[in-house]
Amino acid sequence: MTVTVTVTVDAQTLTDRFTATARRALRPRTWRPAPPVTDRAAWADVGTADQEALLALARDRRDAAAVAFPTLSLWARYSRDGDRQPYERAQRNLLESAASAALALAVTDEDEWATVLADQVWRICELRAWCLPSHYALPESGERPFLPVPGRDVLDLSDAYVGGMLAAIDAIAGERLERDAPGIRAHVHHEVRRRVLDPWEREEYFWHGADGPPNNWAPWIVSNVLVCAAVVEPDAERLGATIDRALVILDRFRAGYDADGSCDEGATYWWWAGATLFEALDLVEQLTDGAFGGFVVEPVAATARFPMGMQIDAHRQVNHSDGSPVLPENANWHLLARFGARVGDDEVVQHARWMGRRHALRFDGQLAALFRRTLAELRAPGWQDAGPAAPGMPTSLYLPGTEVAVARSDAFFLSAKGGHNAVSHNHNDAGSVIVSLDGEPVVVDAGVGVYRRETFLPEHRYGIWTMRSSWHSVPWPNGVEQHEGESFRATGTEFADDGDRATLSTDLTAAYPASSGLVRAVRIASLDRAAEVVELHDEWAFAEPGVMTLVLLTLHEPVVTPGGLHVGPAHVAVDGARFEVRTERRELDDEKLRAAWGAALHRVLLVEREPARAGSHTVRITRATA
Repeated sequence: MTVTVTVTVDAQTLTDRFTATARRALRPRTWRPAPPVTDRAAWADVGTADQEALLALARDRRDAAAVAFPTLSLWARYSRDGDRQPYERAQRNLLESAASAALALAVTDEDEWATVLADQVWRICELRAWCLPSHYALPESGERPFLPVPGRDVLDLSDAYVGGMLAAIDAIAGERLERDAPGIRAHVHHEVRRRVLDPWEREEYFWHGADGPPNNWAPWIVSNVLVCAAVVEPDAERLGATIDRALVILDRFRAGYDADGSCDEGATYWWWAGATLFEALDLVEQLTDGAFGGFVVEPVAATARFPMGMQIDAHRQVNHSDGSPVLPENANWHLLARFGARVGDDEVVQHARWMGRRHALRFDGQLAALFRRTLAELRAPGWQDAGPAAPGMPTSLYLPGTEVAVARSDAFFLSAKGGHNAVSHNHNDAGSVIVSLDGEPVVVDAGVGVYRRETFLPEHRYGIWTMRSSWHSVPWPNGVEQHEGESFRATGTEFADDGDRATLSTDLTAAYPASSGLVRAVRIASLDRAAEVVELHDEWAFAEPGVMTLVLLTLHEPVVTPGGLHVGPAHVAVDGARFEVRTERRELDDEKLRAAWGAALHRVLLVEREPARAGSHTVRITRATA
């Protein structure tokens, strides 16, 4: 049966919860994300393995940062050829060096790491911009100067988390650095205020959500602004004003979520959306000494359940929109356990502990952006030890807000969706399905490649093959693809699960432009647990005789057989008399896609042999026999 949980919620807004009592509890410049590095007893319980991993990483990142510095020519690559990666890679090396040196200093208190940390903090403060070149646009006009304008810092994701990281480093290591470099703390505070807090107070940005619910930028930036203010702002009234503005933006963000807590940006982005919402609210809770109580506001508690519901197994996840099919490196299960504890959801806590035993704390990858999460888990050894023997992933789940369903049996996993084609990080994929058998991908969603300038330009985005409906497992009527936009959508989506059979049905007619000739297109995706079979049943009708093509995207190379084809561990039964089976191999030259899938993906096209006004077809996926 579908797993549900009942939590107590409050109709108040987050802004309502920031009462006079909560304001009086504010104590500027007293918050720390962890004990200071000068408190050696507090850092004595970090395990030997973690210490060794941190020191190895710090040495590696120190050397990498020395090789490539964020230069003007790297910044200019985005304007010149659309490649954002060279600058971001150089900046990331510098930030990772600072973050890893801070943790190395915390666990060793060695002068070597104090020197490295001070040098890297100084270099970060001397960068012309903390914003990324792909995000540098003046908020009042949208103008994109070739180079950053002096005195015009733009508060984007990077600007915010660089400031948040430096503020957190100052809170735990500032006193230690000041010993060898007097004045460095004042320098850090000045730069954090100038680059983060001043633009925060002065500017209006699109991610504030004044014209509609914002995406992950809102809580991600807000959570870091709050860290900056907690560490740098000496005045309680101004700190309170920062919290006021933060909660207005977070109220707009949560207003974009359905009561089910579903994240339309997908499971990967939840770790920058729902997770940073938790971090922001958790910090306000700490700053007000528990007087805030924002976790009772709907749909915060429901949001904590989303990643658990989207997992396929311990390593893979449902990846509609710009998601990765593998669990992202920023997935921090200790954070999810804390989130579950805050909202009183023991199922989330236990599932996070189960996952935590399978995914050890990682220090590489995105340590700068995840600095506070890493600090929290590093300071909680053994947090996952009391976890259950089995995961908490639901047998089935339906999220009306995004019209995404999942269902599982002993062998099969099925996800199917309705929805519309205007979600954040949208792909034209209404009706798309994902199927795995014994944990092995059978029918897949490719996900998204490395971001380039074209990825976020509407006139180019839907020319990228991973965004197009013809490369998702959906119908392709008369060679016409789905279109982007909220009006291009599934309608009448319903989900049912009686324990034996889980079914999502949806009408896809409106997802296609009129040029498709469709007058009706219904998809019914089901999992029969007793028979261990997944069925994709499609019915359609055209205004004039037309040709329907049904698309299946697969990881394994399809092998055509009498009655269908073998795809990895599965047999896919099709009506060969009415449909021609064609297969295509798509070589993957994108490093992100290759990391997820390997060398290639494959597209199966089931093409009607003769035009017709109407038709239907059922694809049956079962376990292959020898």
